Amino acid sequence: MFYLRLNKVKILKKREFLGRAEIQFMSFVTSGESDFPMLDDFFTSNDAEVKNELIKQAVSKIVSSRVMPQIQKIRNRQAITFGNNGYIVYKSEQIPQDFNWMLMAIESDGKTRSNAELLSGILTEKNITSIAGALATLASLSNPVSAAITTLSTIVAQSLTTIFKNDKDDQVGLFISSFIEKKDYPFGKLDNEDIEDMTGNILVDYTIFSY
Repeated sequence: MFYLRLNKVKILKKREFLGRAEIQFMSFVTSGESDFPMLDDFFTSNDAEVKNELIKQAVSKIVSSRVMPQIQKIRNRQAITFGNNGYIVYKSEQIPQDFNWMLMAIESDGKTRSNAELLSGILTEKNITSIAGALATLASLSNPVSAAITTLSTIVAQSLTTIFKNDKDDQVGLFISSFIEKKDYPFGKLDNEDIEDMTGNILVDYTIFSY
C-alpha cells in the first residue's frame, strides 16, 4: 500500500485585504508513466487530430486526480492542520516508482467548480496547440513521457491559476514536487516539514507511507 498524507499548511499571507480569507486547496497526483499510456501514443503518432485527442485525455487524467480539502477562513501566518492524522490526498495499492504532486491554494469566492468546467477552461483550441508544441520539443529526450507528465502538470497549474484569477480568485500558493521511490522513500517512509512552495508564501508538511 502507498499513502501520501498532507499534515499541515502554513499560509504566510492570505491575499485578502480585509478580514479572514477562504482558502480552497486543490491537490493533484500523477503516479508515473504507467498512468499515461496515451503519451506513448502521442510521441509515436503523426496525426495532429489524434495528438490533440491524446492531450485531452492526459489533461483530463491530471484534473480528475484532484482532491479538495475543505475551505477554511484563515488569517495571515495561520497553520492549517487536518485533524490529528492529517488528510490523505493519494493512496494506491501499488507503490509507485515515481510520482508528481501539485498542491494549489486559492483565495476563493466559495464557488464550486466541476472538473468539466475546469477542463473547458484549460482545453481551449489555443491551449491545445500550445501544449502540443511544448510536448513535441520533448520527443528527443531519453524519457519523453516522464518529462511530458511534469510539463503537463505545470501547464495545468498555470492554466488553473489563470482561470481563478479571471474569476477574481488569487493564487495563495503553489507547491509542485516530484518523488522517486529509490531516492525519496526507499525504506517506506518520508516525513517533511515546512517545505516552501514555489511562491514562498506557503509551508507544507507531508508524510509518505509505503509498505
